[in-house]
Amino acid sequence: MSETATGRLWAGGEEAAPSGTPSWALEERQRVRGTLLGGHPTPYPCHFGSIGENRAANHYTHWDLRRNSASEAEAVARDLGTFVGMQRALPQERLSLLIMAGPPEADGDFSWYRDRFWHILSALHERDPGPWPAHVPDDPRDPKWEFTFAGEPLFTFGTCPAYGPRRSRTLGECLVIGVQCRSVFASISGSTAAGRAAKKRIRRSLAAYEDVPLLADAGDGQGSTAEKWKQYFPEIDGGPLSGKCPVRWEKR
Repeated sequence: MSETATGRLWAGGEEAAPSGTPSWALEERQRVRGTLLGGHPTPYPCHFGSIGENRAANHYTHWDLRRNSASEAEAVARDLGTFVGMQRALPQERLSLLIMAGPPEADGDFSWYRDRFWHILSALHERDPGPWPAHVPDDPRDPKWEFTFAGEPLFTFGTCPAYGPRRSRTLGECLVIGVQCRSVFASISGSTAAGRAAKKRIRRSLAAYEDVPLLADAGDGQGSTAEKWKQYFPEIDGGPLSGKCPVRWEKR
């Protein structure tokens, strides 16, 4: 597969995808774009994602589930590292990375997608060049824990077609993993007026977008849940998750 100097990474908007991007990824990107920018009957509830798509601040890469897992992990890990570097170079921008894992799987149920989500996060962690930030614990039970890569704390979430009525967790026909550097939320954290207003707006939009309860592990208007990993791939019914985080995190 031919790839550019920046690997498989490509920006949204009208920028062409790297040479060799498979057709299923091109098609999925159009579906994701349609979801983020669609306004019928109601707009996508996370307005930050929609704004990012309009401004070409959403970047894309792909993970081919049919290919060797190690080679795919290496390629996407390189793209994730590049993305982190881009965000550091543009601290005033709110960038997002969307990892499309496909092609679409007609027989994939919720557990199938969930297993692959955690497999991908684990594989990326194994290839983390580090260092793990000194201020971030490696125990996911700790409220200060974050998924980190290349020394950067990250926010991540999984979406897939099997979420059904939880429409905000379906962006296309594939597993799509969103990633953002935690630093972009500094000005809109739960401790700020802007952050509280943004959370209130998103929750109001969620109520109009999908007829399901708010996630039990979503936290409140002041902040996130104590165990952030529980937000990454929640249950369809929004019930609380129990047990341990599926990934073993180790400081590099």
